[in-house]
Amino acid sequence: IALVVNDQSLTYHELNRQANQLATHLQSLGVGPGVLVGIHLERSLSMVVALLATLKTGAAYVPLDPAYPMKRLAFILEDTNAAVLLTQSDLFEKLVANKRSESPSQTPFEDCRVICLDTDPHSLNESGQCDHSCAVSENNLAYVIYTSGTTGRPKGVAISHRSAVNFLHSMQQEPGFRSEDVLLAVTTLSFDISVLEIFLPLISGGQVVIASREDSIDGRALSRLIESSSATVMQATPATWQMLLEVGWRGNDRLKLLCGGEAL
Repeated sequence: IALVVNDQSLTYHELNRQANQLATHLQSLGVGPGVLVGIHLERSLSMVVALLATLKTGAAYVPLDPAYPMKRLAFILEDTNAAVLLTQSDLFEKLVANKRSESPSQTPFEDCRVICLDTDPHSLNESGQCDHSCAVSENNLAYVIYTSGTTGRPKGVAISHRSAVNFLHSMQQEPGFRSEDVLLAVTTLSFDISVLEIFLPLISGGQVVIASREDSIDGRALSRLIESSSATVMQATPATWQMLLEVGWRGNDRLKLLCGGEAL
């Protein structure tokens, strides 16, 4: 098992096959190195499939957390001029409704090809199950993540494959991650530590368990998930660990804790 979300899971074979299928569809639309693809999905199996499919084409992904304010999401889409948006129908309807309320005379996101993975019949191309090769280099972009914007307009920080791969292989060595490990992912895709949470297990033959947004902010639910998932690694901010302690969580001997993102 490569990926677990709630009571659903995908093996490495299934995850790779679905990512290949979506990548084939994206490539048929001209997606490749240098193209930006927005990822606007709930924390789900489809979210990880979309990430991998984008990278398989050589394109870079732009995370758009559905919990973020609509104005921020619209700004990021427009600022990046993303060629494609991978989303789901209910989320996109909210995005469009908000944009129309601001500019009733304009057609929102008309320059962006929108693919709703829950309704688009072509998103999983059954004929495109082979692994992809693309002319991506270490200097091509892997993803673009936007800053909080607390000191002004949010800024897109562009990260190359070289930087992402260097970081992941470094973390794989120290503090270390093995194929037997299970990482419980609690971080929004729009925060850069999610790169470690999702891709470190997958390059190591381990397992990633995606916590829902609700579980990640509920101390009791999160403590139960730590136990039920048999997690051996978890990364979180000091505020999250404090939240767990406040509901009586006492830790366990198998869990490796990574802590960062704010002052201890």
